[in-house]
Amino acid sequence: MTDPQPLSNRQRKIRERQAERNRELAAAKRAESRTPFREAELVYVSRHPPPDYSTALDFRQPAEVLLKDAKIQRIPLRKRMCEFSELFGLQDQEDGKEPQEQQPCEFAYLHEDHPGLIYIPGAFTPSAQRTLIKACLNKYSKRPNKSSLDTHYLVPDNGIWDMHEGVFTGKRSLDDSEVYVQRKAAADEHAEGYGSDDDDEADEDTSSNSGSTKATSSSSQPTPKKPKTSSSQNSVRTLVPIIDGTPLVPDNVSKEDPEPSAQVPILPPAQLLRKMRWITLGYQYHWPSKTYHFDQNAPFPTELAILSKAVVEAVEGVGPYPYSAEDFVAEAGVINYYQLKDRLMGHVDRSELNKDAPLVSFRYGQLTSISNMSLSI
Repeated sequence: MTDPQPLSNRQRKIRERQAERNRELAAAKRAESRTPFREAELVYVSRHPPPDYSTALDFRQPAEVLLKDAKIQRIPLRKRMCEFSELFGLQDQEDGKEPQEQQPCEFAYLHEDHPGLIYIPGAFTPSAQRTLIKACLNKYSKRPNKSSLDTHYLVPDNGIWDMHEGVFTGKRSLDDSEVYVQRKAAADEHAEGYGSDDDDEADEDTSSNSGSTKATSSSSQPTPKKPKTSSSQNSVRTLVPIIDGTPLVPDNVSKEDPEPSAQVPILPPAQLLRKMRWITLGYQYHWPSKTYHFDQNAPFPTELAILSKAVVEAVEGVGPYPYSAEDFVAEAGVINYYQLKDRLMGHVDRSELNKDAPLVSFRYGQLTSISNMSLSI
């Protein structure tokens, strides 16, 4: 086989112009389907060129820097949240060192352009964050709470953390077939291999509102696509009314779940754990119809209910939207899990019945975020 003839300078320039033109056409085609909101969002997730965060709102900056912005206001909290739970409070004391001089969370930030947003910095100690992250991976991921894995896998009642921990500590072997979670759908043959050690590039855009996991296939014969059900065709968010105090699901709201795939891979616990994207707490959320399963109400974790109530008590009377903290009851929530490359795409939380009640969101490290909300008062 002979080597190809080298390109002349003229040929090389022509090819470069063609490649640039193709990139411009592809970008224009993508832009046609984007809303102004999505265009603005993509500015901050661009890789080439890297995003300019100079106009972004970053509450991690020191107070003296933040308060130079006339639109930012620092206000005292109505109550100290550490009075409700020991998970709120002072910075931890490191071994052999004096405790750091840090006040308990007694203030919050407001922004003139974002009415209703109340940001409380440094609410949790590092040890409290580790405690809550572990609970999100272990305790809250068990039944009757549902996860994104339940669509395709026969997840054990105790979740998959115990299996992962057993393999990680050497108590269980990957040669043991019982450490592999089986598929719900029957398949003629097992998927080859156990997937990549790293997340796929397509998993990068993680949205808590997607309600789906990426199904990878190693089979050479693709599975025929099934016709869409009425639930997947329902693009209109339907608010479920409360009648006589009892939440009911109208007949016109489909609650069908997606069909399991027979082509998702059988993975070791560590890799399957990284595929978990969300857990629903309390009233279980139905992602396709953007409504709640009012006939599927798991007990809401007491610990998270206390944390949510503490925040609502602390911010009562703060901001432009008055709400009585006495009425707040956390009844549903979503735990989102992020890998380092993941991001939560912009969205609007409007499935809740009570639009007056605050939505409380906690974020821990690089791993998890919990959104708790009140469905009734």
